[in-house]
Amino acid sequence: MKIRFCRKLSGAWKLIFDFSLASFQMICCVKAGIVQSHRPLVLPLLSLACALLMAACSSVPTGQSAQAERAVLYEAKFAAFEKSDRWALKGRLAVNDGEEGGSGHLDWRKSGQTSSMNFRGALGRGAWQLTLDEKGAVLKWADGTVDHADTVGELIEQRLGWAIPVDALAWWVRGLAAPGDWDLRQLDRYGNLEMLSQLGWEIEYGRYRDIDGLSMPVKLTACRHSYTVKLAIQDWDLEAKPGRDE
Repeated sequence: MKIRFCRKLSGAWKLIFDFSLASFQMICCVKAGIVQSHRPLVLPLLSLACALLMAACSSVPTGQSAQAERAVLYEAKFAAFEKSDRWALKGRLAVNDGEEGGSGHLDWRKSGQTSSMNFRGALGRGAWQLTLDEKGAVLKWADGTVDHADTVGELIEQRLGWAIPVDALAWWVRGLAAPGDWDLRQLDRYGNLEMLSQLGWEIEYGRYRDIDGLSMPVKLTACRHSYTVKLAIQDWDLEAKPGRDE
């Protein structure tokens, strides 16, 4: 008799399984007349074995069912962000393309269609400010140089040399998959992303912190081929307003 859904039991539950299986085997032997036993013990033993098996197996949900339950919590968080498109974060950003890299302080603010990223540190040409709105993307350098492009992705790749999907990163930093298809999504028991595979990138989440009742990432790493992007978030503001840069 194969009980496939109990194969992964271990520890105390394995002992319960072994006891239950042995009980069934003994009862079968008694029924067949191979061994003699007091018949009054047969039914109580059978009932006990069934109860133990049901308790053990019901307490170990399959991976798919567990992820389905956690997805409900994840979708609630996604819905909460759909109601508010204002947020800001401060932290440290590190980027490495396999040959060169650097890190520094990042201040990222988003309000509606407007997004601004202020960076200070040893990465590329040093300090810069990236602004995105309905008119396009603007990149301002510390030396006063200004670059323009229709999309933020185009500007980032041409001027900073990063093949990074900034639009998707705006979702990933909040612990959410970007709209569209994804290849892998693994959630923890609280409905938080643990791992995400999307757009050819592998994103792994380290820790979360409660911010205004929402579980927000404070550490994540995104990798694609030789590219690695690491972000350690020190501060979240989920009610950020334009013009509050410090």
